[in-house]
Amino acid sequence: MASSQTLTTLFIFSLLTISYAATDPFKLPKQTNIHFPIRKNQTSLQYYTTFEAGNPQSQVTALIDLGAQAVWFDCTSYVSSSYKRSACGSNRCKKALGSVCVGCNSTPRPGCSNNTCGVYAFNPLTKYLTAQELGEDTVRVTSSDGHSIRLSYDVPKFQFSCADAGIVEGLPGDNTKGLVGFARTDVSLVSQISSAFSLAKKFALCIPSSSNKGLGDIFIGGGPYYMPPRDEDQSLDLSSTPLVINPVSTAPIFSEGDASDEYFINVKSIEVDHKRVAFNSSLLSIDSNGVGGTKISTVVPYTTLHSSIYKPLVNDFVKAAAVDGIKRVASVAPFGACFDAKTAPKTLVGPAVPDIDLILEGINIWFTLYGSNTMVEVKKNVICLAFVDGGAEPRTSIVLGGHQLENRVLEFDLAASKLGFSQPLQLWNTSCSHYRLS
Repeated sequence: MASSQTLTTLFIFSLLTISYAATDPFKLPKQTNIHFPIRKNQTSLQYYTTFEAGNPQSQVTALIDLGAQAVWFDCTSYVSSSYKRSACGSNRCKKALGSVCVGCNSTPRPGCSNNTCGVYAFNPLTKYLTAQELGEDTVRVTSSDGHSIRLSYDVPKFQFSCADAGIVEGLPGDNTKGLVGFARTDVSLVSQISSAFSLAKKFALCIPSSSNKGLGDIFIGGGPYYMPPRDEDQSLDLSSTPLVINPVSTAPIFSEGDASDEYFINVKSIEVDHKRVAFNSSLLSIDSNGVGGTKISTVVPYTTLHSSIYKPLVNDFVKAAAVDGIKRVASVAPFGACFDAKTAPKTLVGPAVPDIDLILEGINIWFTLYGSNTMVEVKKNVICLAFVDGGAEPRTSIVLGGHQLENRVLEFDLAASKLGFSQPLQLWNTSCSHYRLS
């Protein structure tokens, strides 16, 4: 079994290619996108990526947050001759939604300057929010043809905030010192990279269930997406549903009238074993106060449901499982229903348990969750339904979490405002864990 350190070393060696500067903007060859790897931390159940920044280059390991507005990382030990701070009131500050000025009484360095634009950095795991210095520097990214890693490119004037050491507490692993956001803002990772290369405003995630056998993928700019050993472009085999806008911001700090930058979809109903789950369907709509609906998240490990949805879903699943001869056992927190794994035979898509279908907006569009995405092994021979009770008054009725998103291609097309998604990749004898060496 390959260690995470071995995988990191392999990936770094794969980046030893010719480097080009992305200027005004640098256009990639056709059928080429920008690629970042995805790793999973099996303890925190969070996903993270790596990139290089500065001169000399420093490797940055950062949490992946689909709903975060920007990029930040700890600059305590960051040294770079090409780093530049953004002044208060500058156009670069306004682009990043800077709203305060920050200063520093210590020796000047990245993250410690006076009369500097301050932007808010937020740790979604600890709920830590603080204003930090906005800066910019050159970052190195790599291109892909969908099969393998191709060339490296230097992207100048990439904006991020220089966070202090306190905000990194709680991030996954010992080396994760920052966060990359994918929200619909001008300073998200996606927006900055796609603008630098004049790429289509779309990105795709292939989130791995484990990093032991390879890494997952972030593709910026559209397909093709190949998932070895399958030799067919996965971007041509996606179902799609509209992305919807929540009219009220879900950010940790915002101005009145701001809409949410996060990604919501319309779930019309839920079925267990092809039978509709009964609950108040108004919970699936977003009201004028921004309450309700369905959000997609990479930092929530397991899908969280409003209690009025969670309880009937669990009851229906338990009944359907009993019909299939799957034996229920004592529950293990935070899960409400657990089973004897020996009574649920293994299949390509996980334990043979009742399917859960999310019926989505569109004609005959449903997001089917098989055993690999609905069950989690909590101890030997015990599997649990991997959904969590979110309480009676959550802001969002359904938050689709990472476990339910793993091992399928998810394409966020911002220009067309739609989500494309594949069936579970295990159906084609592949997954989101693989190697893409140059």
